[in-house]
Amino acid sequence: MRSALIFPFIFVVLGFVIIACQPIATQQSKPTVIIASPPSGSLYTAGEEVVVQSTSTDPLGVTRVALIVDGNTVREDPSPVAQGQAQFSVLQSWVATTAGQHTITVRATNSQGATADSGIIINVKEQTGLQPTAIIAIATAVPLASLPPLPTAASTNAPSTPNGVVTPTLVPPAETATATLPPPCVDNSKFVTDVTIPDGTIFTPGAVFTKTWRVQNNGNCAWTNFSLVFVSGTQMAAGGIFPVPNTPPGGTADLTVPMTAPANYGPYQGTWRIRNAAGQLFGTPLTVIINVPSPATPVPPTHTPPPTIAGCSGQPNEFTFSASSPSINAGQSVTLSWSAITNASAAFLDGGEFSNQGVETPGNRTVSPNSTTNYTLTAVCNNSGQTRQHSVTINVNANVGNFAGHWEHNFGWMDLTQNGAQVTGTYHNSADGGNGTIAGIVTGNTLNGTYQKINSNSIQFVLGNNGNTFNGNWGGSNQWCGARTGVSFPSNCAYDGNWTTHYINPDNPNCQMALSQVGTHVTGTYCLGTVAGDITYSGGALVLTGTWQHTADALNGSLTFYLPVYTYKQFQGNYNGTLDWCGHRGGAPEPSPCKK
Repeated sequence: MRSALIFPFIFVVLGFVIIACQPIATQQSKPTVIIASPPSGSLYTAGEEVVVQSTSTDPLGVTRVALIVDGNTVREDPSPVAQGQAQFSVLQSWVATTAGQHTITVRATNSQGATADSGIIINVKEQTGLQPTAIIAIATAVPLASLPPLPTAASTNAPSTPNGVVTPTLVPPAETATATLPPPCVDNSKFVTDVTIPDGTIFTPGAVFTKTWRVQNNGNCAWTNFSLVFVSGTQMAAGGIFPVPNTPPGGTADLTVPMTAPANYGPYQGTWRIRNAAGQLFGTPLTVIINVPSPATPVPPTHTPPPTIAGCSGQPNEFTFSASSPSINAGQSVTLSWSAITNASAAFLDGGEFSNQGVETPGNRTVSPNSTTNYTLTAVCNNSGQTRQHSVTINVNANVGNFAGHWEHNFGWMDLTQNGAQVTGTYHNSADGGNGTIAGIVTGNTLNGTYQKINSNSIQFVLGNNGNTFNGNWGGSNQWCGARTGVSFPSNCAYDGNWTTHYINPDNPNCQMALSQVGTHVTGTYCLGTVAGDITYSGGALVLTGTWQHTADALNGSLTFYLPVYTYKQFQGNYNGTLDWCGHRGGAPEPSPCKK
């Protein structure tokens, strides 16, 4: 009897393999790619450079952009930031050597490896061989009617014909000026000066500044509808294209770009160039070079300490002592600055890493306190023993996690916005079809707050995986967890994680299963093969419907699991519609009954 029961079971179980061999689609975020120029259908001549301006965006960060011509990659530009940029604008060029129609594709790749394309068609014509060269005057016959009138004297001395008519002597016409064509239009620019932010300027992380270059139009045609475009390095600006003022030949223009210093320490350089209305780059490259020093990097003093002044008397004169910002986030820097101090023999800075350190005046120091710190500058007149003192306090805010964005969670999805430590947003409950709101405050990587639907209750979310997942609860005990789009759920969230499962197999009474959940799609392995399926919501449960496949042979079949929406330790289920298959974890017992 047992053999009779085991045989059909083994035959069925051996089928757990087929589905896993099939590729499982994973939902991923993809970049958005926009080709700004040239427009599709543009015409070029063989040998001409085609400059492609594109902007790719992705909240997960764009790590590289490739230029592909007719299916062949001709150039690939990596992001200057290792983790990618939310917006990556780039200029890429290709020389059109072959006549005909060509497909140009820009492909962007994000930090998760997902790609997206945007394409245009251009047409390339053969060179005609007629080049714009200097015009050469060629002697040709000139119709008589076009000749200038002959002098009277020349007519008198002209020979007569038999009928007495004077035949005018053909006198070469006086040399006339050949019409001069204007010289071909040539665009060019020359760097004049840095109006603001000279190269090497030091900034604290995230500092906002405005870069202005002064340039001269040293070409022979006016700049009309021209642009300043980012071409390489670190962009530091919200966009990669800015308008250039209309400028006549010989004139100068101030080109201004609002920028923000990167959040990480190190040297940064961005290169920009002017682009004409036809999309061609020209002129001197314009650079912005800044440095974001680490807290351990001292800023060289700009002045030497003043010598002791023997003639000071009484109290030192008034001076100023200030900070570039009264409040920073942990890890950021701030600059302390002070004016010249007179009627004093010395000045001393105290607080943080300074212990009554003698300093020059005027002067400054860049500091990065780890906690709220008070700094004091004291001026001393040794002759009188009197002092004058000023203090500033730098408030240091603890780093807070970033909950802003779109999330997929164990019973739906939610969209959150964040302003400093304050978070608000909305969520959708796919289990009951309802919608609600969320509000809370972030401390460190933890969001504590409330949700509101019909009633309100507490929530607590804790970020993990570099801010791409969260684990948490509502009401203190009900599971609420998830991940950003395209990212696997954290372990033990919904179906994600390791399970001990039971099904009718005497050889594997405690079959181990490892599952990964991305959104509502689940893939994984079990002791004899692979599983895959998708989640729907029914009867207060996350219903996983899919297939199993046995690795050793071609057997496969169906599966259905039922996991309660707000718990995560037990699921009931079946395979092939009639046989037990259930699971448990985290110290929970096997559910009873197993089959559902």
